[in-house]
Amino acid sequence: MILPWNRSELAIVFTMEQCSAITDALTQAGIDCHVKARDRSSCGGRGRSGTPFQEHRWLYTIYVLRRDLPAAQAATGLSPIR
Repeated sequence: MILPWNRSELAIVFTMEQCSAITDALTQAGIDCHVKARDRSSCGGRGRSGTPFQEHRWLYTIYVLRRDLPAAQAATGLSPIR
């Protein structure tokens, strides 16, 4: 189970296609992941400060277990965020 204190952020993407491609690669590698989807146009958030016709309305954050981060980066071809 991926809990907030034992997870690491693997990627932030703006389309469902990118999110699906990453989670499919993680599933094929046998790595558990968690996706948090946020609507950037909801009230009270930073999303309201954007243009009226935002191209990227949703923000998808993909998390993996901290111990699985190097394997997840290798499986997806992503480089470290920091």
